[in-house]
Amino acid sequence: MQNLRSRQQQIILADDRPVIIAGVRGYIDRCPDLSVAATATTSDQILARLKDTPCDILITEFSIAIENMNDGFTLLSYVRRHYPKLCLIVLTLNNMPAVMYQIIKCGVNAALHMNDELVTIREAIDSAESNTRYIGKTVRNILRSGPVGIMPTKRETEVLRMYAEGQSMQEIATRLHKSVKTIALQKMSAMRKVGLRNDVELGRYTRGHVRPDEKNFPTSKY
Repeated sequence: MQNLRSRQQQIILADDRPVIIAGVRGYIDRCPDLSVAATATTSDQILARLKDTPCDILITEFSIAIENMNDGFTLLSYVRRHYPKLCLIVLTLNNMPAVMYQIIKCGVNAALHMNDELVTIREAIDSAESNTRYIGKTVRNILRSGPVGIMPTKRETEVLRMYAEGQSMQEIATRLHKSVKTIALQKMSAMRKVGLRNDVELGRYTRGHVRPDEKNFPTSKY
């Protein structure tokens, strides 16, 4: 990222909760070299503001209301691909290691948790200027809590995808010509590898955050 300290850096601030916008904006307003150029409350608004508002930094909540896209990962990947020089900072309340891992894989400059201090926004921007990715303390702790370094195999991913689509274990077993016990073991293995502890977390993981398919769900090559 180019050094922008010679002028005021322009920020697009995106969140669908007014109180978060107000809190982050209040901090930014106290930084003389930073300015909020525009705000957004949906993914479509983010893309519109990026087109019509010159800016250096996008600070967005990961779970912002998504329009015309699959999920937050699709949004982050699109922004990174089309605006490679933009400083992309993500805020999130999510506590799942697998989700944090995927956010970072989207190429963000910084991943921050809502439990982090506001000053981490300043630290993240400074790190981006020196071409260093910034991972907030809370996010680092979340990543350490789950075995996210080992990704599911293609078959495990397929089982997880089918289960997330609403198919029963028996239906999956019949379709894949495997025993129910084998399918159950593959499902458990996939969930363990991405840091999911139960079906409730699996539902959250696949609903509104990520769809476990070949496009945005990483797998082992084996």
